Amino acid sequence: MAQMNTDAAVLAKEAANFERISGELKGVIAQVESTAGALAGQWHGQAGTAAQAALVRFHEAAQQQIQQLNDISSNIHTSGVQYTSTDEDQTSALSSAMQI
Repeated sequence: MAQMNTDAAVLAKEAANFERISGELKGVIAQVESTAGALAGQWHGQAGTAAQAALVRFHEAAQQQIQQLNDISSNIHTSGVQYTSTDEDQTSALSSAMQI
């Protein structure tokens, strides 16, 4: 079985990438909502209703994506902390066993 090596700093950097992507997505959402708000007065009839429904679906999907990105980031942060803790515990146990 292949051994997995990692570094807590690398995990933190990757978690930050997911946070950055989430922030960028929030910016896109704000732009879409701003544009939609500016055009809302011009939406009439079935086309207006369809456009508003599409905007709601977009917003819901984007919020789910943001939540997933935040969950991934949180999980990566937690993994980094647990990895560091486990590594330190194993180092300590090995040192004790070898009486170093």
